[in-house]
Amino acid sequence: MNKQVKLFRKSTIMILISALILSFFQFVSIEKVQAAEGYKVVGYFPSWAPYDQNYFVSDIDASKVTHINFAFADICWNGRHGNPDPTGPNPVTWTCQDESGTINVPNGTIVIGDPEIDVLTSMTGDTPDKLIKGNFGQLINQKQANPNLKTIISVGGWTWSNRFSDVAATAATREVFANSAVDFLRKYQFDGIDLDWEYPVSGGLDGNSYRPADKQNHVLLLQAVRAKLNAAEIVDGKKYLLTIASGAGPNYVSNNQMANIANTVDWINIMTYDYNGDWQTLSAHNAPLYKDPAAVAAGVENAAAFNIQASVQNYINAGVPANKIVLGTPFYGIGWSKCKNVSNGQYQNCSAPNTGTWEIGRYDFTDLQNNYINKNGYTRYWNDVAKVPYLFNPTIGNFISYDDVESFGHKTNFIKSNGLGGAMIWDLSSDRNKLLLNKLVSDLQGSIVVDNQAPTVPGNLSSPSKTSNTVNLAWDASTDNVGVTGYTVSYGSNSVNVAGTSTTISGLSASTAYTFTVKARDAAGNSSEESMPLQVTTEAIVVDTTPPTAPENLQTTGKSSSSVSLSWNASTDNVGVAGYTVSYGTTSVNMTGTTAAVSGLSASTNYTFTVTARDAAGNISAGTSINVTTDTTGGPNAWATNVSYKVNDIVTHGGKTYSCIQPHTSLGGWEPSNVPALWKVQ
Repeated sequence: MNKQVKLFRKSTIMILISALILSFFQFVSIEKVQAAEGYKVVGYFPSWAPYDQNYFVSDIDASKVTHINFAFADICWNGRHGNPDPTGPNPVTWTCQDESGTINVPNGTIVIGDPEIDVLTSMTGDTPDKLIKGNFGQLINQKQANPNLKTIISVGGWTWSNRFSDVAATAATREVFANSAVDFLRKYQFDGIDLDWEYPVSGGLDGNSYRPADKQNHVLLLQAVRAKLNAAEIVDGKKYLLTIASGAGPNYVSNNQMANIANTVDWINIMTYDYNGDWQTLSAHNAPLYKDPAAVAAGVENAAAFNIQASVQNYINAGVPANKIVLGTPFYGIGWSKCKNVSNGQYQNCSAPNTGTWEIGRYDFTDLQNNYINKNGYTRYWNDVAKVPYLFNPTIGNFISYDDVESFGHKTNFIKSNGLGGAMIWDLSSDRNKLLLNKLVSDLQGSIVVDNQAPTVPGNLSSPSKTSNTVNLAWDASTDNVGVTGYTVSYGSNSVNVAGTSTTISGLSASTAYTFTVKARDAAGNSSEESMPLQVTTEAIVVDTTPPTAPENLQTTGKSSSSVSLSWNASTDNVGVAGYTVSYGTTSVNMTGTTAAVSGLSASTNYTFTVTARDAAGNISAGTSINVTTDTTGGPNAWATNVSYKVNDIVTHGGKTYSCIQPHTSLGGWEPSNVPALWKVQ
């Protein structure tokens, strides 16, 4: 072997070794980047939040999210965008516009959804010469302040998915859409695009375009966009993201080629919420983590399949890698009204909701914090099978299913134990106190100190009063490093959540010993140890044996040859008078008031009338009596109640004779001496 051959072989070997070393370090580098990225925390921001909700992009703590998905841009078709379908929530269309005004673009072009608020309205920090203002301008500001933050424009949504099927149907419109996606990202400085097509094949809103070929065309559309993004990455020297928002139900999986979609996109945001809602008559849960057999037994629609565990498994079975699944987490609750007061309103027949935060039946988590959770008649309960909380107000029958720190803890554990890609939030404006956001970030990113310090134990538990079926309790307030959010009172197998430091436990049995304990809770879900137990024995049922006092001042207010009218003063009773009995001879009449008109009597006859009072327990007072002789036949009749009098009728009352001057039916209090408009003295 000559020297040149040896040198060639040596150099070749060195090159190969160098290449292997470089490849190794590149591999290690990629692994380190993936490890550093951690779980995704993807927060949707709705373009309309600055309007009625007064929530702006600048209000987002962008240090706690990895990606902001801006909702929504739309698709231009025949010079307009929007969904005119009258069944939709906003059946309006607009000309296609950018920051300069109306634009002329081919069908399938991505356009700004609301130019006024998205790019034209001056917001904090904007100057008159700034070209891109509004929501988009603030997103750019957030990226400048948070270099690791990525922003993604989401196209479509429930309201604006009407043109997706048409766009995906031909190669020409797919090309227009893909090219416009690159233009949109470059112009408005987004890092990716999210297709929120609701829904391929099935259609979503009644006015949406849809066709069976959507199943294949959805993939073709995504592949066209991915190809354009890949080309743009080479020119722009940056990574562009492609994601979708997808349905959680099994029909979405069967209507889409999920494995092909997963091979094309960076990840899939599954909308694992709205499993149940006010379109159903049975109350159920917005985002149950696991199947609840009780929901199945109650007849809740699709309860076996409509839960997060089943949805994720369907995706994995369809060929979607677990690390490309980003789990939807709702920052809102849903509700029903007039639910049957059984099982705390859960899985009961209900009516449509009558309250909400910004729309009926939907409740921002911040609103629930401030006004509902263990407040204003609502009590928090926990479903330990589905791993979700819920609220019930038995007085008005309102049931609200929602998520909180405790349920999010179970969902983040599910994300980690199943190797999922992270959490997606709908939507950031609904958690202004950032309690839920902090929980997601602390569990998935580890950048927030977790509060694991429990409150102090409530002290001096006492019972100020009690009855045969109630016990009043009071205790000293606990303290906490962050703040006490409430207390849980337990007795036997029962527990009640209380906001303050006192409560009344009702529905108890008489002459029964109960042992009560109290625990304090904080916002992070920490609970104190139980207080010292307090045993209270309810009172025995007391039998009421005290009769009412005897009626007093029994008198005749009128009489005739066949009737006598009586009145008396009201009796008193330790509990309450239920009524009176007027007796004469062998006849008795029950009355509720303090007057009586006895008719059917004989003329010129002496009667002894006795009046007694009675209470609810059946106790009878002593009687008060009076003797009355009815008038002789043919003379003027005594005035009486409930008699129809006509003009010129003659009656006697109080020793005087009266003539009727106006027809009427007599009532108690209308005695002739009291109403000169009806009677004239003779």
